[in-house]
Amino acid sequence: MVAPKIKKIVNQKQESNEDKLSSLPDCILIHILSFLDTESAIKTSVLSKRYRLLWTSLQCLDFKFHGCSVDRFLSFVNHVLERREHSNLSMFRLSLKEQVNSGFLDNCIAYAMKHKVEHLRIRAYADEHSPLTLPSLLLNSSSLRILRLNNVSCCSIMLPKSLALPGLKVLRLKNFVFSDENYNGELFLGCPNLETLILNKCSIRPDGEVKVLDVKCLNLKNLEIRHWRSPWRCFDEHMISVNAPRLCSVKFQGHIPNVDFKEDIWCLDEVCIDLYCPTACAMVDVSERRRRTSEFCMSMLHQLCEVKSLALSLNTIEEQQLLINIKRSRINVMCKDAMISIPIHVMSYILESSPSAELLIVELPKGIVGQDLRRKMFTRKSMYWHAGMQ
Repeated sequence: MVAPKIKKIVNQKQESNEDKLSSLPDCILIHILSFLDTESAIKTSVLSKRYRLLWTSLQCLDFKFHGCSVDRFLSFVNHVLERREHSNLSMFRLSLKEQVNSGFLDNCIAYAMKHKVEHLRIRAYADEHSPLTLPSLLLNSSSLRILRLNNVSCCSIMLPKSLALPGLKVLRLKNFVFSDENYNGELFLGCPNLETLILNKCSIRPDGEVKVLDVKCLNLKNLEIRHWRSPWRCFDEHMISVNAPRLCSVKFQGHIPNVDFKEDIWCLDEVCIDLYCPTACAMVDVSERRRRTSEFCMSMLHQLCEVKSLALSLNTIEEQQLLINIKRSRINVMCKDAMISIPIHVMSYILESSPSAELLIVELPKGIVGQDLRRKMFTRKSMYWHAGMQ
């Protein structure tokens, strides 16, 4: 017979070895599993009987192609969608690196929309002769809040001419070409509550009837245009027309597009510009392109003259030197192991273009300084103090 004291010690030891995580409520465990991709979440079913069917209640489905055969991946996705409980989805992500049939993509999107998904993220790779046409369930969804569409090839997804997404807050489009076939000026009008628009590696098709991309979003707060891809020969005729009176933040990265802001923006808090010109194309006069780009950059800053905080990469500042003959006075940005000199006249010229700016932020290259020192900030007062010390 086991003595009571020994039995008590054994029970305490067993309790200390017990899996504390498994004692949590299902809702908390499911929330924890939602931070994993779906394949990893399902693998937890081998841990214990408690985890065996938890994955069927996931509200976030994240399918990422990891290099297995296409047939195996498609079979896995279909199996999950068949076995999952029919509860609503908060997020559905499908990321493809290999070409699949557009019918499979259509079925996945239809499943997500039938389960009232709020965040839909699709990286599509379909046959260019049979691209994905977005289903009407998506185009007229009332539940969708975030939509991110990524064209692996420019013909994988057919962009609709119009949307009816009253609840959409964030729209991110990557690798799309706007043309007569998919654009008639109404794309953004059906998203009356859109607050964030990100266009990444997009363009207007050359030699087409579409010349202007109209971004009319009266509630838009954040606009990002990254690596605009319209050919340089179309720079003057291709334009992005922005009508967004409530805009708070504007960010440009890479090749700057021809942007026209239709109204004065009085609530603009931040403008970030990371500008650079490609030099690899033998068909382009690089010096002329840099000069024109710099001129347009300054012209755009005049349109955004009410901005409170202006953030410029070092590349952007160096491009502006082409506009001004500067030889002497410079501002030194001191870092741990490096000193970067920036001409005072360039800084003054930039600040004159943005008279309401209270803060200028200079983004330094990654290879020069550590991540913690990449952003050097100047107030107007400190800017003039630095200038006086040279």
